[in-house]
Amino acid sequence: MNETKKTIAEIQHIEDELLSNKSYETLTDFYSIFADKTRLILISLLSRHELCVNDIAEILGMSQSRVSHQLAILRKHDIVTTYREGKSVIYALTDNHIKDLFHTGLEHVSEKDEDLYKDRRKKGL
Repeated sequence: MNETKKTIAEIQHIEDELLSNKSYETLTDFYSIFADKTRLILISLLSRHELCVNDIAEILGMSQSRVSHQLAILRKHDIVTTYREGKSVIYALTDNHIKDLFHTGLEHVSEKDEDLYKDRRKKGL
């Protein structure tokens, strides 16, 4: 491959296309939410169902306090939202962007992992 050195003007133009460091820090903070298995499981569940903490805790076999803690983190970062249904607080994904991010990541990693691909297909994801 014949690679040519860029001119100073070309380099400057490329540098100008970069976001500010603060923007990348904000984006890093956002993506760090997806680096926790429990939060990914919650996002997966909520991508298909709107659920209360009690139901989530029962489904996952976790304590309500652990589930609530992780949901609070997701809520703080605007990943999930809540609404009331009678006495219950129901959790849902904030919007389809989160669902799309989860499924895009799942699709990406399952392309190289046969077991994950089979699991994904078996579950209809």
